Amino acid sequence: MDIDIRTIAGSAPDFALAMEIRQKVFVIEQKVPEDLEHDEFDEKATHVLLLADGKPVGTGRVFADPERTDTARLGRVAVLREYRGLRLGQVLIATLLEEIKKSGRFRRVLIHAQSSVVELYARFGFEKVGEEFYEAGIAHYEMIYLIK
Repeated sequence: MDIDIRTIAGSAPDFALAMEIRQKVFVIEQKVPEDLEHDEFDEKATHVLLLADGKPVGTGRVFADPERTDTARLGRVAVLREYRGLRLGQVLIATLLEEIKKSGRFRRVLIHAQSSVVELYARFGFEKVGEEFYEAGIAHYEMIYLIK
């Protein structure tokens, strides 16, 4: 499988492709209300689009935490169902972390990780903070990653 990753801003042509993936994964598959899925951070965030053999199959985003200048927020990591289990989520997370590190602006990264993928983020060094909570009807943990 030929993998290509594109870094995009909220106004780039590939942005619509990333939003289609999120629509399929979060709104259609996971039943997240559409008004919760899209927010004011989409326009400010740096997004990545993962293509497998030229087909858009995964996405994620990162943006500066509006309340903490030393903190980045990682999120909306999604891989189309038929491409899961191929380690593409790991490729997305690694790419997003590299984008954060390249900026040199942040000391830590926060994510609200769905409980079902906590172990995936833990492999990268994220640690759970606090108790499980529900967001859009889905169990999550806040997790933190300290940049070294």
